[in-house]
Amino acid sequence: MPTITLRLSSKTDKATSQHEILMRFRHGRVDQYAKTNVFVHPDYWNDDNQNIVIPNWRLLTNEKKQLQDELRSKSDRLHKLKSFVGSSFQTIDKSNVAKDWLKNLIHDYNFPIVEKPDTTLPQTLLQAVDEFILKLPNRIQQRGANKGRPVSKRTILQYQRTKTTLKEFFEQSDSRDIAIDLVNQTFYDNYVSFLYRNGYKLNTVGKHIKNIKAVINDLPRNLRIMCEFVTEKKCVKLSEDVDNIYLTEDELRKIAELPIQETYLDRVRDQFILLAWTGCRYSDLGKLNTKNIEVTKNGIRIFKIMQQKTHAKVPIPIFPITEMILRKYDNNPPKVISNQKFNEFLKIIAKRAGLTDEVTITRTQMDNTSQDKTGEIKGVAQHFEKWQCVSAHTARRSFATNMYKLNLPTLSIMKITGHKTEKAFLTYIKISEDEHAERAAEMFAQHYNGLKTLPSAT
Repeated sequence: MPTITLRLSSKTDKATSQHEILMRFRHGRVDQYAKTNVFVHPDYWNDDNQNIVIPNWRLLTNEKKQLQDELRSKSDRLHKLKSFVGSSFQTIDKSNVAKDWLKNLIHDYNFPIVEKPDTTLPQTLLQAVDEFILKLPNRIQQRGANKGRPVSKRTILQYQRTKTTLKEFFEQSDSRDIAIDLVNQTFYDNYVSFLYRNGYKLNTVGKHIKNIKAVINDLPRNLRIMCEFVTEKKCVKLSEDVDNIYLTEDELRKIAELPIQETYLDRVRDQFILLAWTGCRYSDLGKLNTKNIEVTKNGIRIFKIMQQKTHAKVPIPIFPITEMILRKYDNNPPKVISNQKFNEFLKIIAKRAGLTDEVTITRTQMDNTSQDKTGEIKGVAQHFEKWQCVSAHTARRSFATNMYKLNLPTLSIMKITGHKTEKAFLTYIKISEDEHAERAAEMFAQHYNGLKTLPSAT
């Protein structure tokens, strides 16, 4: 009997921070390895049992339920793939197995050739989405910060998630698909309501709408013009300003000076402070080391890193507190852990640092608190203690806001953070209306220092 074993690759996929599951097939002289194209975080993989672990949380939030469903889907996919490989081996000439037999077999399983209808053009929305995703790996971006570069794995994953939500929507609607000319305002209203009912926030809903618009706009003109979904001022992409928090200099100091005994929490704290005084995204944290330090012609040490998301090369000043952390780790800070674990540990640290002020987060979502259970879509305010809202990305918002409050020119901050437009940058500035007024008063006082009376009329 053939032996099929699974293990987790040691390499981390940069786009998802997950590891790919590898398959080994052995039978007699046949001993082959291949990638499965199934990715999972190490926290949810059991090496002994060679299977995906699906956590059984006591308190199940929408986010956790979505993760459970994703892990179940991947587990089911692995089980079916193993069965497919085993049964396929029974049908071939075992005395002459090709060198890449397993690799090619898994590729054909993951990317089957879909038979199209008589016409070569997609006739339904899911067909159009499938064709669009199939072209993405070979597509060169035409605009934006990544103009001229291939589409990233992260972008492809976003379109695959949109496809997943569409399939779930059609299943709930007792339908398998919809014709292109029926992708209209009615579809838009029903699809958006479906996403809200399933706990998606407005900005996430907007991303799925944007992805569907891109698919429709990629169709030939004769198909596109009959689709109301891309008509101007109809079926618009939804978005809202998310009132995320930032940490003040005083709050960052509390975290930096907090006595911590546990080594793993101490490292997370140091990494967070590094992010908060460099403005980096979490995906670039691993680049804040001695290899990426340069010295300017004026003798100033700076980080010079290539951002993973935008591929922009940004210069980042190394402040004294950054130097202290670098010296603590001999210029090579600790290895980056998963974003999920980082955020979990960070909340423990923020709570110990006393960040317990109440904050209110308002987002557009389905409100199921009404007595008649109508599920009205509206801005829902939720109240938290501040430590509950702290995440890795809080550091980047904190850097932008604190530099802005120190009156560093917006353009200079953008050069450090890598923002291409002021509009995108200003979404990171999280100071209150009172703080805006205080900042204006301080600048006025500095400019008119010593002015005690108004000049008299001549």
